[in-house]
Amino acid sequence: MPNRIARTVLTICCLSILFIAPVAGQAEEAAPPPPPSLANRLPAFQDVAQANAAQLSALPAHGDALSLFKTTIGPQLGLGDAAMTVGAKGLTAAMSQELLISDLTRAANELVRGLAAWQLALAVRNPGAPGSTEPRDNIRQQVDAQAAWLSEGTTLAPVLGRLQGATAAAPTEETASAIGGAVAQIEAWAIDTVHREWFKISNWKDQVRQQRGLVRLCGTWQWSIHNHQNHREEKTAVIFAPPGSLSATSPAEIVVLGDSVYLRWETRAGVQEDSLLFSGEGQRLEGTFVNTAGGWGSITGKRTASCFKDDSGKSRTPRRHAH
Repeated sequence: MPNRIARTVLTICCLSILFIAPVAGQAEEAAPPPPPSLANRLPAFQDVAQANAAQLSALPAHGDALSLFKTTIGPQLGLGDAAMTVGAKGLTAAMSQELLISDLTRAANELVRGLAAWQLALAVRNPGAPGSTEPRDNIRQQVDAQAAWLSEGTTLAPVLGRLQGATAAAPTEETASAIGGAVAQIEAWAIDTVHREWFKISNWKDQVRQQRGLVRLCGTWQWSIHNHQNHREEKTAVIFAPPGSLSATSPAEIVVLGDSVYLRWETRAGVQEDSLLFSGEGQRLEGTFVNTAGGWGSITGKRTASCFKDDSGKSRTPRRHAH
């Protein structure tokens, strides 16, 4: 009898395990990964303008736009590397030129000025409690203090002039309409300026890397190509001009990151992609190519001359190589 009871209990346990195990297994399955999507990198510019309203409204009389960018605005907008670089000390003239410091500094100043204009528009649009004269007086003082700075080199002078006159006049439907129109124009300018300068600074590191890479690539190269599709061997010269020189025969895309070189050629015959690596202290290029005609194979390049210039002193542009 005891053996029969034991066998019965064992059978029930086994059946329980069979029914429970799949459920436990399902519970342990990981959720499927989310589908890929385009990332939204844009910061909340208006929130940053409001969060730093006190500092922005005090510019330029009390504070410095570039200092505010280095300490606060840059890090808040995801531009920490640019903020540290603008504030770097002891850079040589050559290094400053390579890092585009003058352009970076100009963009940082313009970005902060755009945020200050945005903050001013928000302050005028939301002056405070109805019937209160103190917020209106503060806004008029801010407009007067910032008008010259915001107008310098911009199209805001007439708009700010109208805003100054309207805020100084007695509040009427006419002045309210004038204020509303001026604010809309200032805000539109601010939004355009902030987005444009943020994109400049956001792309700054990639541009510096690309410029460095194009300088390394510049020159005349002797390439040996082996096409595995037809087992052909070919030698050809490829000329890459300095950064900024463009022509119809240039690759559609050149990306140089460190020692990696990517070239994309687009012609009526199709598309070709070259994946190469610098070697031999930058005097050799080795890698592969593939094209839409089915060709693929290896590339070995050797630099035969530095950046080439013709008799007129102008840099020659790259020539496409046939594989």
